[in-house]
Amino acid sequence: MPETLADELLLLAHDIRGKCRIDPTAMDCGVVGGLLSELALTGRVTVDEGGGSVLVAVGGPPTGDSVLDELLDAIAAEPRTPLVWVTRLRGTGLTERLLTRMVDAGQVEIDHHRNYGLFAETWYPVRDIVSLWEAHQRVVDAATASVTPDRRTLALGALAAAAGLAKVLLATSGDWRVLGTRIRERSAGDWAAGAVRRAVLPEHRNATV
Repeated sequence: MPETLADELLLLAHDIRGKCRIDPTAMDCGVVGGLLSELALTGRVTVDEGGGSVLVAVGGPPTGDSVLDELLDAIAAEPRTPLVWVTRLRGTGLTERLLTRMVDAGQVEIDHHRNYGLFAETWYPVRDIVSLWEAHQRVVDAATASVTPDRRTLALGALAAAAGLAKVLLATSGDWRVLGTRIRERSAGDWAAGAVRRAVLPEHRNATV
């Protein structure tokens, strides 16, 4: 079973062949957002609204996840806004690091694919189909459930929509644009998804921090 929201997002982002369904920048931003959201859900970080809306560590024992704990240490040492963290950490290998861990756990496998025999690409076919289905269903629930879902379900739905996966995940459940908007409305206070959404906009893609 996936350990973090970022892991679940990676499962959702790959089609049955293992090809990523969103571009690398959006994937990287989504992964960072997922890690930040995980730290928030486990009570390790919060946004200091009175201090410039920066992320601050609130203490507690290590999570036991090396990726999360390294990020937590960085936040404790240098408070920055969620958007700064997302833009700073995209392209730093976090996505590949998590995918390697998922390969080791048997959740995905590696396929060194050649596009038309010319361009080499690395695809990650999903093997943990049960976790993929459960994650997909939670994104659908975030948009369609008659009552507001739990925080973790909403967080996953918000991250998926922010990273650009609303169409592929919600198209069979109704008008994906309407459902994506509903997720956004239900998760209006989700700063992690908000940072991902802003980071993938054209004006932020080349930002350096």
